[in-house]
Amino acid sequence: MGVFSASPAIFHHPPSFTPTPAPHPEGLMAGCERPFVLHFSTMTVDGRIASSTRYSMLSCRFDLERLYALRSHVDAVMVGAGTVLADNPRLARRLKPGRHYRVVVDCRLRVPPDARVFDDSMPSILVTCRDAPRERLSEIAGRGVEIIEAGEAGRIELREALRTLLESYGVRRVLVEGGGVLAYSLYRERLVDELRVTVAPVLFAAGRSIVDDPEGRGFPDWGSSPRLQLVYTETCPCGNCVHMVYRVDSDCCPAASPPPRPLRELLE
Repeated sequence: MGVFSASPAIFHHPPSFTPTPAPHPEGLMAGCERPFVLHFSTMTVDGRIASSTRYSMLSCRFDLERLYALRSHVDAVMVGAGTVLADNPRLARRLKPGRHYRVVVDCRLRVPPDARVFDDSMPSILVTCRDAPRERLSEIAGRGVEIIEAGEAGRIELREALRTLLESYGVRRVLVEGGGVLAYSLYRERLVDELRVTVAPVLFAAGRSIVDDPEGRGFPDWGSSPRLQLVYTETCPCGNCVHMVYRVDSDCCPAASPPPRPLRELLE
């Protein structure tokens, strides 16, 4: 367990393990001070990842296999507090042996210390604000969770946090699995390098969006939106879903995720 105080800008502990080396290192990190960021999500035809009742079971078994395969190619899996509160995931490796960091972004410390993502099956990192409640932070750190503090006044400095993940923990690839608010913050700061999205054959008409600005402003026009280039499409083996891969015009990284290819090859 690491110890933190209230004075430094960022608190982090020496990494307790070295992430399992991921394949496809060509060109990784060239001229970049942060990890490659891959956003994966499954959404409805109208762009929702959860309904108005928080129902979010959208993935078929093939889509889950696609997600689990991607976890085998990264050093860290990142989610926001809302995803943990809604789904209580473990974010474990499923298909291949290995370990990765589980990263939770939670400025207000809404995630309870006994969340499954903080269990001892794999190492966990909490990214929070410098002015987060000390007592609650101590309780989470007491479970062996690594702590990075970046930002304050209710806003995480994501670029700073990503730089710490790279420099202090050796994280070169991050898979962002949700939710929409975290995704919006990353896109707003131009910190996403690739989007992989599966469209499920369902409509919600309300609920949480794949990229969700809680203040309701978002990207108001084509010019302010991040630029996406479609590089791959695949009809899911289930016959009802479509999977798409977009390169995102970011400020940093070249392609560093597994090359887009059919699911059956990704699982090999």
